[in-house]
Amino acid sequence: MTRKRPNALVRLAFQVEHHAETLSWRLRHKLRLARPPRILPYRGYGTPRASLIKARVLEDRKVRPPWKRYTLLGSAIASWKRYMTLEIPHARVAVRWGDKRWEGTTDEEGFLELWVEPPEGVKAGWHEVELELLSPVSRRGVARVCAPVLVSGPEAELGVISDIDDTVIVTEVTNVLKRFWTLFLTEHRTRLPFEGVDAFYQALRQGRTGSACNPIFYVSSSPWNLYEHLDEFLGLHHIPAGPLLLRDWGLSRTGFAPGGGHGHKLEKIRGLMDAFAPLPFLLIGDSGQEDAEHYRTIVREYPGRVRCVYIRNVWHRSGRERELAAIAEDIRAAGSLMLTVDDTVTAARHAASQGWIRRQEVAEVQAHREEDLQARTALDALDREPS
Repeated sequence: MTRKRPNALVRLAFQVEHHAETLSWRLRHKLRLARPPRILPYRGYGTPRASLIKARVLEDRKVRPPWKRYTLLGSAIASWKRYMTLEIPHARVAVRWGDKRWEGTTDEEGFLELWVEPPEGVKAGWHEVELELLSPVSRRGVARVCAPVLVSGPEAELGVISDIDDTVIVTEVTNVLKRFWTLFLTEHRTRLPFEGVDAFYQALRQGRTGSACNPIFYVSSSPWNLYEHLDEFLGLHHIPAGPLLLRDWGLSRTGFAPGGGHGHKLEKIRGLMDAFAPLPFLLIGDSGQEDAEHYRTIVREYPGRVRCVYIRNVWHRSGRERELAAIAEDIRAAGSLMLTVDDTVTAARHAASQGWIRRQEVAEVQAHREEDLQARTALDALDREPS
């Protein structure tokens, strides 16, 4: 597939910005004016043959922990600090996993992506690798963190790739004002998941046998700046942890984001399909954006690999129903299946009928959905109370 290259002006602007930021960092670091560097670990993934270690090296903005942010102003300040990151390019990082050691270097935006061969005999499941910042040297001493890595083994029956916004979390991304409020002025403690999604994803992770350890991945157009926010949200609501594949906002080699649609999701999904071949997948998204179109592309490019596409019905423009019907027919013709669903229970019933989850899990999904509906009703009632 031919990908559109950014024009010369964009490439020049990126080079100018990158060199200016690099020189600024080096000068401030030399004059001891820079904040201490930190390693922000991301959830990696892979197989016993090859696994991806992911992290980012940034200046420490000292974002207050969520339990210390009590007000709207506190949330706004924390959001501002998340977005005003100062990345550290060309930082050297050592990676240790068991008796193995590697070194990697961050790119222009401070990202580290390092494919490694795990230690011999590594089992399926979550593992922790140690990351150590070799340079620049922190005045606080050696910077070390642990990064989680999900290894998928032969026990896995299928993989799950899920969108986040309006698929897992209610964000109403098609509404610009509500999108802004969600991104900048809300905490993960006040946001709610779609009803029953925790139980449904747990059932998908456990699979047909109940012990499959199926890997789950979350792909979103949200910026990497929200990584900790989203990771905390998944944990708070007991949604299975999985690697988060987000988007770099701002000027980059490929153009300016968040403009340009959601095509970046395709590249991330292709990467997962290639890394875990020949594992089959379920793809989950919503009707409000371009998930269905992207999933149709994946079904065509990876014949026989996509068991089903689930699209959650959310608010969308007039005529979207006809588009979704046409996409569903294209996916069926390509040998897969697409279902549009109004709630998580409907998707769970279908998954159980196909043998992808245990039938008894449907009742669990139904119970969690009812609990979540009650919680949402209570929260809406509080919002309507006069202050």
